[in-house]
Amino acid sequence: MTRWLVVFLVLGCAGVGAPASGEHEGLLPEATELYPRRYELPVLERLIEIYEASLEGNEDDPGLLSRLAQFWYERGILATDEEKKWYFERARDYALAALRTELRFAELEREEGLVAAIKISDDKAALLWYAAAQGQLLGMINPLTAFRLMKPVKAAYERVAELEETFWGCSAIHALGAFEANIATTPLVNLLMGASLERAREYFERAIELCPDYLANYWVYARDYAVPKKDAGLFRELLTRVLEGPIDPWPFWNRIAKLDAEALIAENPELWGG
Repeated sequence: MTRWLVVFLVLGCAGVGAPASGEHEGLLPEATELYPRRYELPVLERLIEIYEASLEGNEDDPGLLSRLAQFWYERGILATDEEKKWYFERARDYALAALRTELRFAELEREEGLVAAIKISDDKAALLWYAAAQGQLLGMINPLTAFRLMKPVKAAYERVAELEETFWGCSAIHALGAFEANIATTPLVNLLMGASLERAREYFERAIELCPDYLANYWVYARDYAVPKKDAGLFRELLTRVLEGPIDPWPFWNRIAKLDAEALIAENPELWGG
């Protein structure tokens, strides 16, 4: 998988003392108690069942569609490599279905294309899950083809950040940092894009400043800045924050961040220092 295309969305928190924007809002009553335990695969699958059943007769409900995009994406995160593509496609399609329930979005997409429609959408959750899932899928195809298909993904992250920087743990901000960093470290692509690792660092620092409880902000910073810069001190500092950080208030995604941090350390033992 091409590293600069792996801009998958690790979703998380708002700032210190702030509620988790979007995280627990609008859950179905039956899902409320299950939701914090969805890192357990049977629980996540039950949540999918609840929402799929609720969608019957409510096919145009953007809230239901966005939650299904989220749950199918998270199911893909827990899946084997061979299974991931199918789950991410489901997540992407549900997110697009949620976006298209808005008449203005659907009309503009037909007339001017997906990027134009994304730029006027106010559905932060659907935009975020679309970008997350499509970003994962782009990482599974030919890099040159994927590069041509990046524009809607980047536009979706930019729109979310424009609407609310802290939405779902500053996910859009650190994703934009990942775009910047991975393009900056891919010479052929960077000739066209003019990206910068230092601009990427500004995104990462902003995400940590606004959303310090979401551990993936530190992991992405380590992966996409400390590793290419070979900054061992920063690498250890960031990943120590992940490994020692609390699971709450993000029991699903902070667990994933800890696993990702351990994998990143195993890949870069020289930066960890033994």
